[in-house]
Amino acid sequence: MNKETGVLYFSPTNTTKKICKAIALGRGSKAPQILDITLPKARAELMANPKAMMAAIDHLVVGIPVHSGKLPIQVLECLNAVEGYKKECTAIVAYGNRGYGIALSSLVEILSKNGFKVAAAGAFIGQHSYSDIIPIAMGRPDKSDIAKAIKLGENSLDVDSWLSLRDIPDQIDTISSSEKYTALKPYFNVKKCVKCGQCAENCPVGVLSPDTGTYLSRAAKKQCIGCMACVGSCKKTAKSARVNLIVKLVMQNMLKQASRERKEPLMIVSEK
Repeated sequence: MNKETGVLYFSPTNTTKKICKAIALGRGSKAPQILDITLPKARAELMANPKAMMAAIDHLVVGIPVHSGKLPIQVLECLNAVEGYKKECTAIVAYGNRGYGIALSSLVEILSKNGFKVAAAGAFIGQHSYSDIIPIAMGRPDKSDIAKAIKLGENSLDVDSWLSLRDIPDQIDTISSSEKYTALKPYFNVKKCVKCGQCAENCPVGVLSPDTGTYLSRAAKKQCIGCMACVGSCKKTAKSARVNLIVKLVMQNMLKQASRERKEPLMIVSEK
């Protein structure tokens, strides 16, 4: 019997989206039901009526990017509102080639507690948000990554047992074990800004003014997750990933290994 696949993702730069859609394709779904929770309005709509989203879905592919080795705090409330009703799911995190920390196990834990049966899980690599400063995982997910995502989707079909937290390895370090989130704020050149509002429209946290391109408040600035979605949407380069020499040297030291090696996706599938 064919199972209707849905895809739920938080994907400020479309990296997680690509991986999740490839997994759905591997499951035989060229046009899965899309649940894009990247923007605040979409998350609010889902939380207002979470039951409706699962009505026509048998298997949900859930994809979230990793921030500071953890799930972004801005999506936790939304994820906790999604009830599984004993339906199947695939849990996916995307990270910038440094480490996925506790993000994958946290996602599996949330989905399991919410009544999902986790058939598969994976940690895939995407181009790092700060790659304009230090080239890391450039162009990823690439063809090889997408092929593996499709394969994971194929392997998640017709399983008859489910993953638990014991099946999910962590990559714990000082960053992922800390409750703090560190984020590099994008540089803003107000002279280049034409006040088009694209940065605010594409901000997944909703902290930018559409009229000025600046943060709505000091509190709003603290909520910035450093995803650089505003940088990618600014055609006038008023927004950019830019730091001074000292910060760059610190980043180079922290991300040295990530910039030199190629990590491959972690893929875990329950037994058939």
